[in-house]
Amino acid sequence: MTANKTISIIVPVFNVLNEINRCVESILSQSYRDIEVILVDDGSTDGSSSACDELALEDARIKVIHKENGGLSSARNAGMACATGAWLMFVDSDDAIMPNACEMFMTAAAIGAPDIIVGDAIRETQTSVEPMLHSSCKPMVPISNVDFIETAIINNEFFAPSWMNMYRRRLFVANNLLFAEGLLHEDMEMQPKVFLAAKSVICIGQVFYRYIDRAGSIMNGSKMAARRDAMRLIYGQWKSSFDSIGDGELKRCLYGHLAKCYLHTVRELDCGSLNIQGIDGLFLLRSGLNLKEKVKALMYVVNPKLLVLIGGRE
Repeated sequence: MTANKTISIIVPVFNVLNEINRCVESILSQSYRDIEVILVDDGSTDGSSSACDELALEDARIKVIHKENGGLSSARNAGMACATGAWLMFVDSDDAIMPNACEMFMTAAAIGAPDIIVGDAIRETQTSVEPMLHSSCKPMVPISNVDFIETAIINNEFFAPSWMNMYRRRLFVANNLLFAEGLLHEDMEMQPKVFLAAKSVICIGQVFYRYIDRAGSIMNGSKMAARRDAMRLIYGQWKSSFDSIGDGELKRCLYGHLAKCYLHTVRELDCGSLNIQGIDGLFLLRSGLNLKEKVKALMYVVNPKLLVLIGGRE
């Protein structure tokens, strides 16, 4: 029996009529041809739905799912449910991937037996291009999930977006991993779970993804409240999950990652406290992985407003 080497590329689609062709064209132009492209129309109202159907008529590798609007997580989960490939990739419909992205990933897939293959990205705005790199990870050398997590956190390279990686599909299936529906920042909720479930990780050491950051929307009061509620839930789940980890160094790194993210959220949202059981000033002080993070924690303990006023950039 021939081994399944197909990559299932899941693209959630919602009202992106002006971007969807660019995204899909970048996928179909891959030098590695054994792909299935799953376009999940999440209740679009701007013509994106018809655009997806037209694209499917042009290439048999494209599948289209039409569903009621349920959000990004719901669309990704629907795509995973009909995926048949051995590997999963996620691409947002207003982004693009490099022509040799899949080829690079499959070259890495043949080295050892990785569960997750990690790539690099660039973030493009109207005025700048910023790299998102795993510089501390030696390219094309398999390492344990624990080594990757610790190294990435210590070097500020534990990036949340699910689109930065290719995953063995059975990793999601065997561990019943689904994206949390109805929750903002779903990638942050998923990230620790999927890396803790993996055994082996390998980095390709190359930029493969173009994250095209369109003009940021204004965060109004309702969105601020929804984001605060989401982060409270996610950080609470992280704390509960990390508490049960037996590996002392891994736990220390994950606690440090949690403390850093918590302080970043408090400063960004200017919310004083997220009121999460087990995450207090003492926890934040103890968990800081370096002097900078400990100083931020100390400012928070003295007065959260200090963190907002003089906490500085990440």
